[in-house]
Amino acid sequence: MSHIEHTRNLPKIAIIGRPNVGKSSLFNRILKQRKAIVESVAGVTRDRLYASVSLHKQEFIIIDTGGIISKSKEPIEKLVYKQSRDAIEEADAVIFVSDIRAGLTYQDQHIADILKRSNEKTFLIVNRVDDKRLANDAFDFYRLGLGMPYAVSVLHKIGLGKLYSDIAAYIIEFNKIRKRHSLVNGKINPEQINIAVIGKPNVGKSSLINCLLDKERLLVDEAPGTTRDSVDITIKRGKDLLVIVDTAGIRHKKKIKDVVEIFSLSRTKEAIKRSDTALIMIDASCGLCREDIAVLDYAIRKGRACTLLVNKWDLMREADTQVYKQRLVYKYRPIEWMPVLFTSCTQRRNIIKALDAACRLKKKSQILISTPHINNFFERIQKRSPHVAHGSARPKIFYATQTHAAPPEFTLFCTNPKFIRREYIRFIERQLRKEFGFEGIPVTFQLRAKKKES
Repeated sequence: MSHIEHTRNLPKIAIIGRPNVGKSSLFNRILKQRKAIVESVAGVTRDRLYASVSLHKQEFIIIDTGGIISKSKEPIEKLVYKQSRDAIEEADAVIFVSDIRAGLTYQDQHIADILKRSNEKTFLIVNRVDDKRLANDAFDFYRLGLGMPYAVSVLHKIGLGKLYSDIAAYIIEFNKIRKRHSLVNGKINPEQINIAVIGKPNVGKSSLINCLLDKERLLVDEAPGTTRDSVDITIKRGKDLLVIVDTAGIRHKKKIKDVVEIFSLSRTKEAIKRSDTALIMIDASCGLCREDIAVLDYAIRKGRACTLLVNKWDLMREADTQVYKQRLVYKYRPIEWMPVLFTSCTQRRNIIKALDAACRLKKKSQILISTPHINNFFERIQKRSPHVAHGSARPKIFYATQTHAAPPEFTLFCTNPKFIRREYIRFIERQLRKEFGFEGIPVTFQLRAKKKES
């Protein structure tokens, strides 16, 4: 896709090594926040994680990878292996992490051979050197032929200063050799739009992003729960800078079995909270499930603009989109005000339209409507469809103003808020969406009593 390009022109440094040697811990330490899931289980990190960082005022992209296992027979481990190899090819330098406790292994030698063939600048670190007596054992790794190793303990912050200084020096030299290009060639800065891709496990979230990138940058596997972290991908599209987050799937709490999945659920919620808009995917063959409604509820509660993607539509034979949408609305009423797209990643159906919808909703959600326009709208609505009488009086909205954007919030000043019916507020909401184009955007109302004139 020629209109979608990778945007980060900073130097890239990939962290690689065997499983469970401390790669994600180092990633988090450099990043100074817990972005990668860290757990004492081999193979926790599966996708490549990207983050922009600064060491000694030198900026670069750090990439966390899954563990390299040679001659693996497991399909998922083969995919992780491929991801790590792709990261090595993409990166400008590599931090190769090994473990002093395990000693020099065959797997370490295998990774060293790959790096020597790739001619990558390599920082070889020997992790978990928690005791000075172990420092001399780290020199054994010099036999890998990748230069003098750094004896460090990521957990206890031992030996990292020298590593950081050398990485910063490398980046300075790297930037002297390669002329850095501006992201937008010196023109106006692009608007950043954060898009979360959310849904149950195995509905096709990673496949959707792969279609956008036109290559398998994220793992796609038939086993639910392949994506464990929330993975940020930055792409440039026109004048917009899109940060797309492929999240681990949200499933019902009773189905969550291990601590990593619990942490992934937490990370998914964090991704939704920091997004501007959400692409919510469901499986067309399964319809709208309880977990899907939980996802929609959470995104709406957080005020995120939502586009519903009914994925795997190619598997639905002779299905009618209008009838299908009516069934969705019957199960969950807010879908009536959301854009609904019927997608297929295998056929690339409506993939670009999904991205267009997300960008459009983000910009729409930022609209601030002038108070005269809002009051003109309410005057027309109440003249055409006034509130039903309450006793001898008829509740009335005297004036309104927009008090917040992204998501839009309106404060309505009325005779007595407790007499305004919910049905009338829902009616106003539907009319407001039609009038000002708030399709897919949660809208909230605050009712206040009109102050009596003295």
